[in-house]
Amino acid sequence: MYTITGSIFIQFGHHVRGHEGPCISLHGHTWKFELCAASETLDNQGFVLDFDRMQALVFDPCFQLLDHSLALGVATWEDTKGDLESLGEKLVASRLETLGNLGTCQAMFSGDLCGARNERPGGIKVAVFPFTPTSERLAEWLYRMAAMTIADERIKIVSARIYESLHPSELYAEYRPL
Repeated sequence: MYTITGSIFIQFGHHVRGHEGPCISLHGHTWKFELCAASETLDNQGFVLDFDRMQALVFDPCFQLLDHSLALGVATWEDTKGDLESLGEKLVASRLETLGNLGTCQAMFSGDLCGARNERPGGIKVAVFPFTPTSERLAEWLYRMAAMTIADERIKIVSARIYESLHPSELYAEYRPL
């Protein structure tokens, strides 16, 4: 069995709805998204999967969706979108002080990415998921997105890991089917 592993670092914030501890507050991490794929055979170029293809089909869309965003579950989004609209307008308006204009809108993912989408309340970037974005749920989401995108009769997705913390402790959640 051949395996390959690829990863990407993405900076974004999140909120864990109903959390009994500090994750109830908006906070951010430098996340590491890691994906492992396997195959019994190599393709005619000698690859399980070309890393460029993994990057283009999985990691680039994840980066577009999440980079410098606030990740929320749909329930929290529905409860707060009006407040976020007002807050976003105030935050973006601060550019007038430094730039003299409102600047350009941040790049976002267009469309649906395995149930997740971007919204732009008041000009800020929000990633809305159909679940509360914990590391465990994001790992399953990444696994399913990769399975839909790159898995085929030869290539299997082995696991997806989401590293929420790398320093001083390395903490991650992993999803793999039984």
